[in-house]
Amino acid sequence: MIITGEREIRLVSWNETHFHQLYPMANNPKIAMNLKDSYPQPYTIHDARHWIEHNQKFNPPQNFAVEFEGKLAGSIGSERGKDELRTNMELGFWIGEPYWGKGIATEAVKLYTKFIFEKFDIERIFAQVYDFNGQSMNVLEKAGYFPEAILKKAFIKNSTVGDIFQYVNIRGEQ
Repeated sequence: MIITGEREIRLVSWNETHFHQLYPMANNPKIAMNLKDSYPQPYTIHDARHWIEHNQKFNPPQNFAVEFEGKLAGSIGSERGKDELRTNMELGFWIGEPYWGKGIATEAVKLYTKFIFEKFDIERIFAQVYDFNGQSMNVLEKAGYFPEAILKKAFIKNSTVGDIFQYVNIRGEQ
């Protein structure tokens, strides 16, 4: 599946063409610092293989490669809540360092949000951002998300405890 946006930004189902671009770009501590600890670091060739294979089973897809000018620039996806939280999806995204500051993440989040509300019977998409990641907060706000909560002292990363800022986009409130 391919979702096309402006300025040569596309969301593309993960496939073999992304393999050799993924692991060197994803193996960046600056990216891992802003993501959950489940994100592998170092990010190896085996992690890339597993990620691509894992995502090929979803229909419709939930996770996409973000491409810019025909090259892999990052990743965006979500995980659906379970049981009584099934009306929620938690959004996650990252952009490779060579592509930072180009507006790619904002466009990707806009495209992805529209896709999710069209394809899934959910009511809300939320994203959690560590307090030191102002860039992602800006991306979410520019993409139509609004601050919902601050979870005080909710994470520990590199031995530092901090706050999580939660952003949300609710169906029909855009």
